[in-house]
Amino acid sequence: MTMTYQLDVDARRAIEALRNGVPNRFAVAALGTWQTEAVQRFEALCGAGSAGPRGMMVRGDFGTGKSHLLMLLRERAEAMGYATAMVVVSKELPLGNPSRLIPRILLDAKLPDMAERGLPVIASRLNFNARAFSEYFLWADQWRFGEGWWSATLALYERLRAADELLDAIARFWAGEPSLTAPKVRQYLRESGLGGAHAIGRLPTAESLSWQRLTFGARLCAATGHRGLVVFVDEIELIAQYSRLQRIKAYGVLGNLLGGVPRAELADAPLIVVGAVTRDFDEAVLRGKGDAEGVPRVAREKYGEEFAKAVTAGMSAIAESIALAAPTNESIEQLLQKVTVLYHQAYPDCTPARPQTPELHATTTVRSVIRRWITEWDLRRYYGTSGEIVETDIGATRTEEEPELGGEEE
Repeated sequence: MTMTYQLDVDARRAIEALRNGVPNRFAVAALGTWQTEAVQRFEALCGAGSAGPRGMMVRGDFGTGKSHLLMLLRERAEAMGYATAMVVVSKELPLGNPSRLIPRILLDAKLPDMAERGLPVIASRLNFNARAFSEYFLWADQWRFGEGWWSATLALYERLRAADELLDAIARFWAGEPSLTAPKVRQYLRESGLGGAHAIGRLPTAESLSWQRLTFGARLCAATGHRGLVVFVDEIELIAQYSRLQRIKAYGVLGNLLGGVPRAELADAPLIVVGAVTRDFDEAVLRGKGDAEGVPRVAREKYGEEFAKAVTAGMSAIAESIALAAPTNESIEQLLQKVTVLYHQAYPDCTPARPQTPELHATTTVRSVIRRWITEWDLRRYYGTSGEIVETDIGATRTEEEPELGGEEE
């Protein structure tokens, strides 16, 4: 007689992610975390509820669960009523360039009950009859930034509800695209009867406009009935490969985002930012490259005192980041029980035997341990034997400078 088993699709998705060493929301939901200090700190930030940016940093070695933790915190933020966005620093996304970073944040933003992402989709959830929208419009109309663009475009968005093409152009402008021109906006204002109530000036500089978009976007999320926007920034250690001037810009942006020295444009933003960096960044870059001592002086000479303060705040946030707790024998045993159950749910015709658990060392990563278990079970499931398992992990933070990673010098 042939036996059939009910496949648990979510469990299979979780195992596939863990097998590849890249967490997804299914793995995060199944495994949870033992990083209680970071979770408690984050929940306190979310519960504070004050306007203006605030944030925290976490640090850990490769494979210790930084990305896993960020995904779990994203789930917690959504459960607490926040819109969320997650970005990963890369060659295409330099941390020190707000004009590229902030549109990417707004492109990834999503509400807790949304599958789609992006500020234009969130804007479609605005309820023009709700008190939250009235308060949002009043704020935009009185905001001292934007030369009237924010209240004017918001008024058009409310008035021209059936003009889908224009509404899309407005929402894409909010999210960072150059989809509107001043002559067109003035024309739309006149044609819709709003010309006497709203006037627009020249657009602000690209950098200021980017920061304004982040505040406007975070408040738009709040206007849909949510508490604001939580942004997660992963792999910040990539800035170790920037030139010194590029690192200065990155530290400054980090200081602005985390609330150490916020930009004036961010003062009204219901914004929380969480960053993740490797554990050795402080020693390898802040001290090893002399950034902690030399960078503030260079920033002051080149960009002024206020930006130098933001740079110092960004470096301090990295140096004072919450260290992820190393795995203990107890936590590994609890993890083994969860992964064993998960594997059986994913492959119900297989009952995983207790695997070999490697001896824990200072360099042992959680990712490598889990992948070893899954590999052993896979080998037994396919071939009836575990074979010889060799696990290779990425080493320390690369610090060789590759200036093209950070954008153009000034």
